[in-house]
Amino acid sequence: MRFEQVRALYNRCNPDEPLDPDDERYVDIDDHNVRGAQWSRRLARQIELSDSPVCLLFTGLRGTGKSTELRQLAARLAAPTKRNLLPVLIDADDVLDLTTDIDVSDVLSMVLLHTERAVLIAEGRKPEAALEDGAMRRLWNWLTRTGVEPKKIEVEGEVRGWKGKVEFDLKTNPTVRQQVREKVATYLSTFMRVLHDELMLLEDRARKVGRSGIVVVFDSLEKLRGTSLTWKQVLESAERIFSGGAPYLQLPVHVLYTIPPALTQRMSDPVSFLPMIKVRAINGTPHEDGFRAVYELINKRIGRDELEAMFGAGQVEHRIRELAEWSGGYPREILRTLQSLFELDRFPITEQELQRQLRRAGNTYRSIVYNSGAIPWLGTVARTKKLITATDAEREAAELFLTNNVILRYLNDDEWFDVHPSVAGLDELRMPAAGQA
Repeated sequence: MRFEQVRALYNRCNPDEPLDPDDERYVDIDDHNVRGAQWSRRLARQIELSDSPVCLLFTGLRGTGKSTELRQLAARLAAPTKRNLLPVLIDADDVLDLTTDIDVSDVLSMVLLHTERAVLIAEGRKPEAALEDGAMRRLWNWLTRTGVEPKKIEVEGEVRGWKGKVEFDLKTNPTVRQQVREKVATYLSTFMRVLHDELMLLEDRARKVGRSGIVVVFDSLEKLRGTSLTWKQVLESAERIFSGGAPYLQLPVHVLYTIPPALTQRMSDPVSFLPMIKVRAINGTPHEDGFRAVYELINKRIGRDELEAMFGAGQVEHRIRELAEWSGGYPREILRTLQSLFELDRFPITEQELQRQLRRAGNTYRSIVYNSGAIPWLGTVARTKKLITATDAEREAAELFLTNNVILRYLNDDEWFDVHPSVAGLDELRMPAAGQA
C-alpha cells in the first residue's frame, strides 16, 4: 500500500473520534442483535413518549460508542417527524476539569450556558450573546452579588456547529470554581429556582422558532476518573451528584447525563449501561453475529482490497476473528489495534506480527491486574460471569477494573460480565479465592 493510502486509513480508524449520524463509517451495531437492545432508539423512546421532562443516566466503558449513540439520539429527537426537540450537546471534556472532583454547580452552569447558546443559534443570533445579556449573564450577576469575584477566562467550547471560546471560569481556575461552589451551596434553593426559571424561558424561545422543546445531552462525564491519587475522591464527588435519583439534576427540560461506569457499583438508581459487542456467548461459544458486526465495523473504514493488502489474500476473515476475540468485542480496542498494525509499515502482516502486537497491547491490562491485589476476586468474576462485591475492597476492585476496561459487560436478556481476554488466560485467575472450593 502507498504511504498516503496507509495514512488515510490510519486516520479513518481513529479510536477516539465519535461519528456523526451521516458519517459513512457509521455502523448500526444494534441491527446485528449483539448488545441486547437498540440503544439510541431505546433512550429516545423514553423521551419521545413522555409528556413531562425526563432525566436519564447513561454509561458504558470508554470507547464502546456512547458518544456516537448519543449523536444518533440527538438527531432522532431533533427530527420534525419525531419530537422536533432542540438538541443541546455538551462535551464535558471541553468545559470541565475531569481530573478533579465535580460539583452540581459545575454541571448546571454549563447546562444553562450551552442551552442558551443553542437557542441563540436557532434564533439566528450569535452564541456569544449568552454572556452579554442573557440567562448566563443574569446567573453570573447573581453569583457576583453573593460574593463571587467576576473573572473571565477563555475556555474552548462547541455547540451545534459553532466552535469558539467560552468566557466562563469553571474549568481552568480552581479558585473561582470553589467560590461558585460555596455560594451555590449557601443559596442552593435560590440557585435552583433561578436556573429552572431561565431554562423554562429558553424552552419558550425554542418553541417560538418551531421546536417542541429542548433536550440536553451532557456527554463525556463518564470520563471523570481523576488521577491515580485522586480517582476515589473524584468518584465520590460524582456519587454525591448522581445517586439518589440525582434530584438537583432533574430539570424543566429533557436531559441525559453520562456517568462513570464504576459509579454503577455504588448506585441503586436505574442506569442504562452500553455493553460490548458480544463475540462469544456466556458459555464461551462463538457468537457469529458479533463477528459479522466487527467485520462491518472494520470494513466501513478499510475496504476489502485494502484489508487483503493488509492481512494477505484469504486471511482477512481469520485475522479479523482473531482481533475480535482478543478485544472481547471492544470497539475502541479494535480500532486502536488496527492503527498499531498500520504503524508496522510492512504488509501483508504476518500471524507472528499480529500476535506480537496483541501481546504488547495486553501488557497494560496485565499490569493493572498484577498491581491491584485483587486477582482472586477477579478470578471469581471470570468463572461466575457475575460482578458481586461483598466487601469494600471488592467494590474498589470492581471500580478500578471497570474504569480501566479490565472487566467487560455484555447483555442478552440478562447482563453478564467477563474479564478482558488478554488477562483471561492468566494462571493466577484459575486459582479459587480463599474460602472457595
